[in-house]
Order: sequence, then C-alpha cells, then structure tokens
Amino acid sequence: MLKTYPAIFHKEGTGYWVEFPEFGGGTEGKNIDEAMKNAREILENVLASYIDEGMALPTPSDILKIEVLDGFVSMIQIDPAPFVRSNKALGKM
Repeated sequence: MLKTYPAIFHKEGTGYWVEFPEFGGGTEGKNIDEAMKNAREILENVLASYIDEGMALPTPSDILKIEVLDGFVSMIQIDPAPFVRSNKALGKM
C-alpha cells in the first residue's frame, strides 16, 4: 500500500535539509539526490513505527497549501509494508 506525504526541502550551503510537516522531524543530504534518498528512508521508518504501534497515519498536507519561503515541496511516496515488524500491524494499514 503506497503512502505519499509532502516533504519541504531547504537549501543550506552545498546541501539540503528536509522536513515533513506531519511528523515534525526531518533529515538532510549533501546534495539533492542524497536528501531525497534520506527523506524516503525517514518516511519509511516513521510510517512503519506508526503502523507497528497501531497509530493512525496522519492525513497528508495539501501540497498547494504549504507555504515555503526558502525551498520547495516534493511529494515522497513509499510503501511501508516491507518495513513493518508484525503481520498484525499490516492489517491496520
């Protein structure tokens, strides 16, 4: 089951830092490719944790309503199923 969430990318020096409005944390990368890869990985981990804990996944923000002054927004799509630890949690997705 694919899940898609917006990520906000901010240029910082030669790299980027990334934040997810729904989850409060983020990640970074030395370049845009690494930042995208790391954003996917953090989103996989966060969603797998939510599912493992039986928590409802947040509704993704509307990309058109996200205001960014110093960067851009990109939708990140992942399939959290391979990262979920328990089969019971998979039924809750």
